Amino acid sequence: SHIGAERTIHRLELTYDVWPADKVLRAVLPPDVDVTSAFETVGHIAHVNLRESQLPYKHVIGDVLLNKNRPRIRTIVNKTNTIEETYRFFKMELLAGDDDMVATVRENGCNFTFDFSKVYWNSRLQT
Repeated sequence: SHIGAERTIHRLELTYDVWPADKVLRAVLPPDVDVTSAFETVGHIAHVNLRESQLPYKHVIGDVLLNKNRPRIRTIVNKTNTIEETYRFFKMELLAGDDDMVATVRENGCNFTFDFSKVYWNSRLQT
């Protein structure tokens, strides 16, 4: 026993709110399924590229990502085909959240508003 110290018992309750998305997904997905918690952001839309093994759990993944990134993110989509077209358009499916594909993005002091389901946007490709 230390002089001047008292033993105190505290109850610590760790709820869903304290766990990051990757830890929640690791807890709920089967061990052989990779955890995806990274995504591209286009306005309020989070765009993921799920692997084949993750597709049976796509809505769970979408729900967790949406829940852990609100209010900044309101829509989670997954690319459903490869980008092969001239205009780099790709098909996507809604996994969770609002079915609202009109996004506003601010780049270099300018606002761009567009339908992400019809316009390819990738901020990493800017020069």
